[in-house]
Amino acid sequence: MPYSFLLRLLPTETPPHLYRATVHNADGTHEAFLLLTPDPPSVHLADARGNPSGGLRMSLADGTLQRTDAEPPEPRRSLDAEDFRTLAAHLLTQYGKQGRPPEEIRRVFA
Repeated sequence: MPYSFLLRLLPTETPPHLYRATVHNADGTHEAFLLLTPDPPSVHLADARGNPSGGLRMSLADGTLQRTDAEPPEPRRSLDAEDFRTLAAHLLTQYGKQGRPPEEIRRVFA
């Protein structure tokens, strides 16, 4: 079953960096926002204004998905935990390789 996503950096003047994520999977097309914080490097599920929401976080240090206490899980997240894990891992990997926030990440899995 095909799966693809596009992460695009939205204009911001200072960190943290906000990304618009578009995910295409068997359930349809979903849009979400991810927040990349550089110190320490981590990704949070966020709302369109860049506020952490959804209670999901992944750090570059250990790469594990965490549910945060400060951000209670919403009844309906913009992304499920598995999609968030995939996008966050790709974003953190590219950030680590490039040493700066990537402008765009596009992946297609057949």
